[in-house]
Amino acid sequence: MDPYTLYTLLTLASVGKAGMIVLVAPQYPGRITRAMHSWALGGLMMGMNFALVVLAARDLVPGPVALGGAATLGIGGTILVFVAVQELRERIYSRFTLLGVFLFTAVSNACTLYAGYNKLRIITNSALAAAVFFMITYALLRSAPPSGRSIYRVTGVLALAISVVLAIRAVNPLILGSPIVHPMDENWVQQLTYSAILIGNLLGSLCFGLIVAEELNAELHQLASFDSLTRIYNRRVFENLATEELLRARTKREPVSLLMIDIDHFKQVNDRYGHAAGDAALVRVAETMEESLRHRDLFCRYGGEEFGVLLPATAQELAQRIADRLRFATMRAGFRYGEEDIPLTVSIGVACIDRPPYDLSLIKHNADRALYIAKQTGRNRVAVV
Repeated sequence: MDPYTLYTLLTLASVGKAGMIVLVAPQYPGRITRAMHSWALGGLMMGMNFALVVLAARDLVPGPVALGGAATLGIGGTILVFVAVQELRERIYSRFTLLGVFLFTAVSNACTLYAGYNKLRIITNSALAAAVFFMITYALLRSAPPSGRSIYRVTGVLALAISVVLAIRAVNPLILGSPIVHPMDENWVQQLTYSAILIGNLLGSLCFGLIVAEELNAELHQLASFDSLTRIYNRRVFENLATEELLRARTKREPVSLLMIDIDHFKQVNDRYGHAAGDAALVRVAETMEESLRHRDLFCRYGGEEFGVLLPATAQELAQRIADRLRFATMRAGFRYGEEDIPLTVSIGVACIDRPPYDLSLIKHNADRALYIAKQTGRNRVAVV
């Protein structure tokens, strides 16, 4: 395939991809939309990169402008692809550093073109692009989510392959004896480079779409399974998991305990300090208790200011000690909202099942009775039924 055809295909693929992503991005949650916009803008910049070369070949744009602009836009687009991956995984990145790389690319191209240092220009641009693609590889392969690990790995390997090809292009003028002077040179390294980018562009778009689908599924699972404020299980998921745990306990003849927890005088916090303070108090209590629970314990927000904890393989005496630990932890943690120190305490009802029937509604009923006793006898205490 001749270079002109390659560049035309790359232009069409990049611009088409960017347009499709922009059309569908608004329907997704915030971080996914931001990632898609970065990917789309990156694709558009890459498309303009190749378009400049095509226009220069047709003598529609001055050669130096096309060469410098194309390389700068290409690396800028690659940087935005890296940003898209970081946004998807909600990782921190330095905008100033990335902007600095982009500006360095622009200045470097302007200087080398003005001085006529073509080899240096090719080496610098290829090395920078290889480095950014390697950053994309690392971002994709680093701590990929279990649900989408395979597609992250495939995309990461694809980015790594492009990085290697660009690294070969960077050292080509130094050791391979096949110098590239112009993007339209029919050189085997040039052919390899743009064939890799064309294939990477097409496969990368497909992989990115699959990654977005995985992230969206994870987002929907989060919304369906966890309380949006406290980030712990919601009631529906908790009851499903608790029912499964009770079935296991029945099979193994193990005791299971349930704690029902209520924040004392929570309505007064809302009335005096506002609902924002009440929300912050709920988050504070949830975080404090989660830190004090065991890994296997099931913890949920049952509704309002009420929480539930299922303690697998836990007899009544141990459950009472865990409940007291949670109560003391809440008192000691303290809660400060604005300039106010707001005291928070909890009342906890404890119930245990150690023989059939291992029924969730029965243990819940008993734990609610115990919670009622704790509240009626003065609050900030643990009661057992």
